Amino acid sequence: MVRYARLFADDFRGALLTCPVETIHSALVLYDDFGSLRQAENICAALPWRSTERPETLFAHWAQRFGEASALFDDVLTVLDEIRRRGIPMGLITNGGAAMQRSKIKTVGLESYFSSIVISTEAGCRKPDASIFQLALAELGCEAAQAWFIGDHPDLDVRGAHEAGLRPFWVLTGQIGIELEPSATRLERLRDLLPHLQEPMLNPDGLTE
Repeated sequence: MVRYARLFADDFRGALLTCPVETIHSALVLYDDFGSLRQAENICAALPWRSTERPETLFAHWAQRFGEASALFDDVLTVLDEIRRRGIPMGLITNGGAAMQRSKIKTVGLESYFSSIVISTEAGCRKPDASIFQLALAELGCEAAQAWFIGDHPDLDVRGAHEAGLRPFWVLTGQIGIELEPSATRLERLRDLLPHLQEPMLNPDGLTE
């Protein structure tokens, strides 16, 4: 999010009053809603503009620019490498526009890890709808009861995966401040998944993220 805050500051420099990158970053984190129009509306209201900026402009900017600003948490590749070393197939399910999401995936170099990549606008359904989980499972050749799902959103990821029959793990990124869903296993960091790989139910059918 820091990289995107810097891009945002550069691109809107003429439209903003004096506004440090730290202020923009704080607003992006506070109102993070995965690139929604509601997020854009809140950021519009939070930042000091020379003249009123339209939320639709910020919404479009996120779609066009956020992908190139993407960065991985520092433990992601360690975890993915260990899962791949164990021969466990992995899939990725994501809501959002295909162009931005594929840009993000390419920017952070994740394509080679996943046997299935399902993006909501291409699939015609989105999390938490069970059908998007079923699409990924079908591509992986895996039954829901044999799959785990790791995500950071308590509704889209945790509830969606649970209702689709997968075992959900909730990574607490600090962006969603609500009580833990009872159906999820809590992970403070993604690397906290590693001890769970010893559990027999995972071997060796599939893991989605």
